[in-house]
Amino acid sequence: MEHHRLRKYRGPETWARVRQAYVAGESAPSVARRFDVGLANLRRRAIKEGWTRKTIARQLDLKPIRGGADEPEPALTALNAVLEGEDVPTVDAHEALAQTVRRAAWLLTQGRTGEASALLKAASALEKLRYRAG
Repeated sequence: MEHHRLRKYRGPETWARVRQAYVAGESAPSVARRFDVGLANLRRRAIKEGWTRKTIARQLDLKPIRGGADEPEPALTALNAVLEGEDVPTVDAHEALAQTVRRAAWLLTQGRTGEASALLKAASALEKLRYRAG
C-alpha cells in the first residue's frame, strides 16, 4: 500500500492573514504553526511577493534613530545634559510620538517585537499623562 503526502492548499484569505501577522513582527515559525502553512513556503512567498521585513523597511525608508558610531544616541545626550544641570530644549510632543512610532516600526523590521511593544506601551502611557495634565 502506498502512502501519499497530502498537499496543503491555503487560500488568499489565509495568506493575507499570514502576511499581516508576519509583517506585524510575529516570527515565521510561529506564524507557520498558527496558520498551518509550511515554513519554507512562508519564507519563499515573503521573498517572492516582497513582504520580508527588510523589503518593507526599504520601502518605508526606515532607519534607526540612534546615531552612528561617532554620534551619541539623542536620548543619552539629553540625559547627560539634565544630569549636568544644563537647560534642555523642550520637545514637541507630536514629533516625539512620531519618532517613537518610527523607532518601533524599525524594531519590528529587526525582529525585536518585545522592545517595539514596550516602546509603544510607554508612548501610550505618556500620551495619556499628557492629556490628563493638559
